[in-house]
Amino acid sequence: MASSRPIRFKISALLAIPLISLLALWGFAATVTVGDSMSLLTISTLFDTVGKPGNELGNAIQREHLISAEYLATRSDTVRADLTVQRTATNQARLRFREQTNTESAKSAMSQEMKIRFNEVMNRLNALESIRAKVDNGRIGLVGLSRDFSLVPEALNRLFSTMSLNNDLPLYQQSRSLNMVTYAKDLFSRERALATGALAMGRALAPSELKLFNELAINRGFLLEQYLPELEPRLRQPFGGMMTSTIYTRYTGYEETLQEGETVALSDWRSAGDDLEVVYERALTAVSLSLADRAAPSAATTFTRAGIAGALGLVAVVASLLVSYRVGSGLTRELAGVRRAAMEVAEIRLPRVMEKLRRGENVDVSAEAPPLEPLGSTAEIHDVAAAFDSVQDRAVRSAVEQAKLREGVAQSFRNLARRSQSLLQRQLKLLDGMQKQAEDPAALENLFLLDHLTTRMRRHAEGLVILSGGAAGRKWRSSVLMEDVLRGAAAQVEDYARVRIYPMAGSTLVGSAVADMMHLFAEIIENATVFSPPGGEVSIRGELVGRGFAIEIEDRGLGMTAEKRASINERLASPPEFDPAETDRLGFAVVGLLAARYGVSVTLRPSPYGGTGVVVLLPENLLGDPEPVEPMIPVPLPAEPMPSEITGTVEPVRPLPADLWKTTSLRRGNAGLPRRVRQANLSPALRQDGTRQEPESAADIVERSPEEARALLNSFQSGWRRGRSEGENDGTEQ
Repeated sequence: MASSRPIRFKISALLAIPLISLLALWGFAATVTVGDSMSLLTISTLFDTVGKPGNELGNAIQREHLISAEYLATRSDTVRADLTVQRTATNQARLRFREQTNTESAKSAMSQEMKIRFNEVMNRLNALESIRAKVDNGRIGLVGLSRDFSLVPEALNRLFSTMSLNNDLPLYQQSRSLNMVTYAKDLFSRERALATGALAMGRALAPSELKLFNELAINRGFLLEQYLPELEPRLRQPFGGMMTSTIYTRYTGYEETLQEGETVALSDWRSAGDDLEVVYERALTAVSLSLADRAAPSAATTFTRAGIAGALGLVAVVASLLVSYRVGSGLTRELAGVRRAAMEVAEIRLPRVMEKLRRGENVDVSAEAPPLEPLGSTAEIHDVAAAFDSVQDRAVRSAVEQAKLREGVAQSFRNLARRSQSLLQRQLKLLDGMQKQAEDPAALENLFLLDHLTTRMRRHAEGLVILSGGAAGRKWRSSVLMEDVLRGAAAQVEDYARVRIYPMAGSTLVGSAVADMMHLFAEIIENATVFSPPGGEVSIRGELVGRGFAIEIEDRGLGMTAEKRASINERLASPPEFDPAETDRLGFAVVGLLAARYGVSVTLRPSPYGGTGVVVLLPENLLGDPEPVEPMIPVPLPAEPMPSEITGTVEPVRPLPADLWKTTSLRRGNAGLPRRVRQANLSPALRQDGTRQEPESAADIVERSPEEARALLNSFQSGWRRGRSEGENDGTEQ
């Protein structure tokens, strides 16, 4: 029972924290109330520095619009004089607006959105001179004039809308409604100017003018009907008298006449509009002053409430800090213990479990994820520790289950790939028998292509085995010449005719690594042929170096960026776990896995030919005993010319190496056609059956006459050129 007292004490203290926090929120509310008071005072300042001069400027521009429309219609000197006087008044109103809004009090009272709207107003004012020039030159119509003169009042209305934003909801609603009623007055002014211009010309409104006139009248009526009822009765009273007056009725009567396509006397229209403008402006001024006066007392009252709330809130904050410090210090110590235990699990235990799973080792969940030791003295801390134990156990079990699932999928892939390998191997044996029996050169050529295609399919099946964690099924018992390994790799590539393997020393590769290294080289060579021009050479060179045997594979392609090359080199140096979703770089994935398996270094670098070079460094433990290299002894042949099947010209026969006749895969059949013997060109160590073919005895070698030699070389040359032509015309394998 003694151990439960600290728990009850701290839990009760924790329950006290929300109560004190409520008092702290009260203090915060007091702070917000002060902000509301400042906002109300700011509105009053903005009304004096922005609202009043802005209304004067808007009225001046509306009157200039009216006189400009009449001047466009009459071009009268009298109207021109009136227009000059009004332009001077507009300029003075514009100057006062700039001076009032440029004061420090106005700038500090403006919000960021207000500053954006203010800059919009100033930009529209700067365009006023260009509008006046159009009027003076008569290069604008009544509709265009209405559109241009509406820009400044519309911008002022958007500026006034941002001024009314505050936290006093009733005041905001009244200000917003008043702004809409003010905007309705601008529509009324544009109606007057449009009709005045047409009537001054002695005609009714043109179709385009009538359309705009109707839009202005309808929008004005909608704004008044929509927003006048939202004003408080005291504020709505001046407008109510205007709407029921004979002045408003007279104006709307003339308005309806114009909407019907008829005309009225210009003097009557001007008189009705002037009378209504006076009443309208008087009502707007009275309501605006009433709202501005209403904001100041509200601000003072709010300041008083804010002072009281702030004092109480300050006391609450101090009390909350004291209690929170005492309770929080104890919780901090207990949570620190939980944090240390969690960090140990996250940084030591779980990575160790994942590493075992990658190596395929069995994982005991209970041993690798033991429960945390009891920490702290509160039930809440114990609950946190228990929840973390549950998360830890579930995470480890999920990782083990995922590892088993991946292993099962990989095993399925390996089984499927092994079956494909077996079928492809049987297909290769079948093709071998068909090639021995073929007599038709065209059929024999197709069988050769099918043989090569099957060999490439076998390589892709081996790639699937490697990606799923297995090893290639083919094995060699003895070491194989490095040059023969590279030739075997090139033979598994579609554009093998473009691959040139330069002579290299008689270094050999141990038999246990031949199949995998041949696969590694084939993937790199195929990548070089795919990403280089169809006629470009892929060069392969190799030599012994201090740390093993280095092989360089270079193409003549476009290369790659330094960032991409560095990324691939990083993946090759430390290949990540294979992700089946990444199917665009399976070749590099196979190369990385094989290189890591045998300790081989694979590095991409820029090629001096402009493409990409790959340097493969085989470690010394993969090298077998070197074999002596037999010298190439030229055999002189009769310099008898032979006809070229391609060009029809006569070319001299060049001497060929003596061993070409011994290793050629062409044998004479019963019908006199050359016949290919499978694997005759390969090194004895590379033959699939693992047996070495003994050299032919002198009795077995058929002596050829000069004519037979010429025919054989002619066929050899024709086949070589045809192969190169097809290699250049074929598409690139994806």
